Amino acid sequence: MLVAGQVLVKHGLNVKGGFSLSLTSFWPELSKLLTSGYVWLGAVVTMSSGLLWMDVLSRKELSFVYPLISLTYVISLIASALIFKESISLLRWLGVVVICFGVYMVSRS
Repeated sequence: MLVAGQVLVKHGLNVKGGFSLSLTSFWPELSKLLTSGYVWLGAVVTMSSGLLWMDVLSRKELSFVYPLISLTYVISLIASALIFKESISLLRWLGVVVICFGVYMVSRS
């Protein structure tokens, strides 16, 4: 869910032409964000993932579930390549392999 929320926000930013925190254009930039349905939906999905996360934390060991968040790196990399057509370097793919191996090791313990 977290990655889905970020994908929606990214898409909303792309549609609206980006976002800048410069002092001279802060209010117009904020106005762009507040009028984007994708940004709003992405925020809701991201907040929902936080609620789901709290539910998981209440039932599982933190030392087990927290490393699983690393899978968001893997999913976001794949989503970036497929949805936004971002170029992913070999080094990033190798990093994903290392992350997957680490998650596997944690899940086996």
